[in-house]
Amino acid sequence: MNATTNFTVKSLRANKVRTLVTIAGVALAAALLTAVLTTYVSLNDYLYRSEAHLAGTWMACVEADGSSALDEKIVDAQADPQVAGTAIMRDVGFAKLTADQQNTQGTYLAIRSIEGDVGDICGIEPSEGRLPENDHEIMLFSTWNDYGGVSLGDAVTFDVGQRVARLAPGEEGFMSAGTMTASWGVQGEAHESEITDGTPLNSSMGVLEADIDGGIFNEEIANTEERTYTVVGFYDRPGYALSTAAGMVGVTAGSAAPDAFTDVFFTLNDVANTQQVEEAAEALFPDEHVVLHTAMLRYMGVSSDSSIWATFYGLVVVLAAVIVVACVSLIFNAFNISVAERIKQFGLLSSVGASRRQLRRAVVLEGAIVAVIGIPCGLLIGLAGCAATFAALGPAISQLAGSGEVAFRVAVNGWVLAAASVLTFVTVLVSVWIPAKRASRTNIIDSLRAASGSRVSKRGAARAAKCTGASSLWKTRGAAGRVLGVGGMLARINRKRGTGKGRAASVSLALAIVLLMTAGSLNVFLGTLTDVVTGGGEMAGEVGVMAQLDMETPQPAAPTTPEAVATANSELFARQAEVFAGAFHDLSRVAGAQPVGWKMTSDAYAIVPAAMAGEALVDQESGMGGKMVDGRVGTVGSVAYLDDAAFDDYAKSLGLNPADFRDPEHLRAIALARGYGNNGSVYQLLDILREPGTLEVVEAVTYHGEPAAGIGVGVTSGEGNAEAFAFQPYLEGDDDGVEWFPMDEADVQTASIEVVALADEPAPIVGGPGAGLQLIVPESMAAYQSFGSTPPIFYSYFDSADGDHGALAEELATAGSAYFHDKSPYGLAFYSFNDYIEQRDSNQMIATVVNVFCLLFAVILALIAMANVFNTVTNSLILRRREFAVMKSVGLSNRQFRAMVAEECAAWCICGLVPGVLLSLLVSFLLWQVISGSMTGLPFTLPWNYVALAAAMTVVAVGASVAYGMHRCRADNVVEALRADAV
Repeated sequence: MNATTNFTVKSLRANKVRTLVTIAGVALAAALLTAVLTTYVSLNDYLYRSEAHLAGTWMACVEADGSSALDEKIVDAQADPQVAGTAIMRDVGFAKLTADQQNTQGTYLAIRSIEGDVGDICGIEPSEGRLPENDHEIMLFSTWNDYGGVSLGDAVTFDVGQRVARLAPGEEGFMSAGTMTASWGVQGEAHESEITDGTPLNSSMGVLEADIDGGIFNEEIANTEERTYTVVGFYDRPGYALSTAAGMVGVTAGSAAPDAFTDVFFTLNDVANTQQVEEAAEALFPDEHVVLHTAMLRYMGVSSDSSIWATFYGLVVVLAAVIVVACVSLIFNAFNISVAERIKQFGLLSSVGASRRQLRRAVVLEGAIVAVIGIPCGLLIGLAGCAATFAALGPAISQLAGSGEVAFRVAVNGWVLAAASVLTFVTVLVSVWIPAKRASRTNIIDSLRAASGSRVSKRGAARAAKCTGASSLWKTRGAAGRVLGVGGMLARINRKRGTGKGRAASVSLALAIVLLMTAGSLNVFLGTLTDVVTGGGEMAGEVGVMAQLDMETPQPAAPTTPEAVATANSELFARQAEVFAGAFHDLSRVAGAQPVGWKMTSDAYAIVPAAMAGEALVDQESGMGGKMVDGRVGTVGSVAYLDDAAFDDYAKSLGLNPADFRDPEHLRAIALARGYGNNGSVYQLLDILREPGTLEVVEAVTYHGEPAAGIGVGVTSGEGNAEAFAFQPYLEGDDDGVEWFPMDEADVQTASIEVVALADEPAPIVGGPGAGLQLIVPESMAAYQSFGSTPPIFYSYFDSADGDHGALAEELATAGSAYFHDKSPYGLAFYSFNDYIEQRDSNQMIATVVNVFCLLFAVILALIAMANVFNTVTNSLILRRREFAVMKSVGLSNRQFRAMVAEECAAWCICGLVPGVLLSLLVSFLLWQVISGSMTGLPFTLPWNYVALAAAMTVVAVGASVAYGMHRCRADNVVEALRADAV
């Protein structure tokens, strides 16, 4: 060990607290970087394994009609070194199913043969039994075993034939073929072929039913033959390869016709992006239709064309940058103070022949030693923290992702550990470089002459002399001097003579605020994104029952007025409300049911003043409304009629009087100010209404005395031939056709509704905010006024008294069916029940995962921030031990001394708070920009509760640092402190 190394090691030992705090800062930096990167790698690893488990590892799929040319291409592809593996599926035929079988199995049983490594490449694995080995064996979807009465070893017989398109009666022409490429995380262009009468249909084409899909074709099964198979297995994971547009797949081996429709799945070596995958697939199979497995490519790192993933990448970059900056500050301050504290030591070393390079190497070596100790500790802490967190949250994450069979685990990646280590080590070296240069440039005479930490710049000396002149000393003592006396005045003089002394402390305090507010902003923005993803709002109950009545709307024989139609509709609406109230009463008496509440909902056509309408309603491209010719905004919204008890509780929670909503002469409602949506690309936080006010709801429309059968929406020519939003009523015509007519040529009855309050969140019974206008009124209003333009849907909610929500759901289903069948005077249009426990648990798990992540991140950032503040403030005080001793030696009392230190610390806090908040604005803005890439409409807000928490924590940290520093300053008596050359 040479002299420089020996000096460095002794310096670290002599300042144990500073050394330990610096090592802790380096360890926390490495731990947090490791945790952030490991979380990313672990999530990507889980999604990759989950996608491979469900749909296989194929990168591209070629869809083509079978031929000898295709077979040659397949052989050539299998011999190509770039192709890592292939799997082939061919259409054998389609089996007719009975009506009962279609309820659980789909329209047809699509029988397909398999070749190659379908297990890994296509994700086809039996959940029971084995894969078929010849054309007399078959593997079926597990529903055949669950509901179809089929077991392993059974012989099943089907009439297997070919689907053929047939023109519907009275139709002629052709249509384009389509492919099922919009699901399972794939992308590809539609087939360009045309369907004409007699065209064979393959497994990629949907079922043609002209009466349902509005097309011109039906289909039939032709050339059927009876085939018998032995069931050798069942599968329960219907991934992309086992799902068709015509029904679930029955898997066999061989027996496909030479011209059968064929899917060739394959994986590739040495591809870096989606374009290379597509080009390789087209080179192997020219002129064929190619589908890319975009989800798998994304998880392989080949493609990242998702807004959510872009947000995730952005968060990783921003958080890593914040961590690095914080750690640079912590380590830089520690070594900067260390160098200043030992300036006389460096002067002595220079006087005995130490070169600038040796002095610089001593400080860099000190940083390297700290890094060598701190980085491994940080890596272990980061991995251990991820392991503990994933052990607790892994099952929840797996369940949320819908693949509970794939465990969420810590993915330890060598490049992550290397990246965290290198980045932390570089951070340490960057942090110590300036202090090292300062140490190497030490002037021997000045350093030997200077008292530790007492050197003052010429500018500082001039400023101090100006404010300490004998004639003006007490006149210019400042506010601190007037309040705190001599101690405050001395603190003011100290700031004048040495601005750099407090700068490091102020910077540390500013960064502490930045770190804490970063955690706060992340929590706020991710929390909002979580609400939008989950739909927001609380679940009203564990079990729900939903129904709609089948009631004929009265049609007057003679021409009528819209007022008469509105009255008839209102009476009809009121009768339905009475039936639903009775249903809830009956269901509430089911054993084990704890009633929560009920509602009924209906659509409404509303006209909103421009001043009230939010951007989501004004923007016609959103599909929710638009500006009309007269400047008002038209929209299709919904009305929720809550049972009176639930509405009263909700109104009171908003500070409103429920009685104000019972006046038939003055209709009032509560509306939601915002809504949640998803345009297929990003999530949306929608601005629905800006302020309370009065809007109009269309109650009835007649045209030449005939009630409109319904109302659609469209566009018309507005000012300057610009498109304007318009309601488009219609009458039912002959042959189930419709006759459209302009709204301004019709007789219209509207009702005025005063929106007295805008709520940010709906009542639990209402559910999550929707994507459009939502009005909330009491159920009793239905007795005299119906806002809805469509038949109402009934929702009722219950909790289970004994926790057996599954049994309660079945009991409620039976009781509800009996009520509507025996006691209701009207038939049912539809009826269903839902067990909301799984959805509620899923939402709670999402919130838990996000909250735990944000909490852990906040805790680690707080530790880094507090370590920085403690290290800087403590050493700033210890560095001035000799200065303090001089003051005491000339008669400064303990009280005056404490006042001086208190004033300096208060000044540090104020100087750190302002830039800290400003920098926090920048970091919060960056986080907002990143998360806005996945959610439009996210407002930029500051987490003011975290601002208060940051201020409080920094005050506590400063107080603890000062207490420890003053304890160290009091450890030596005045004489010893004055004699000391260095700490």
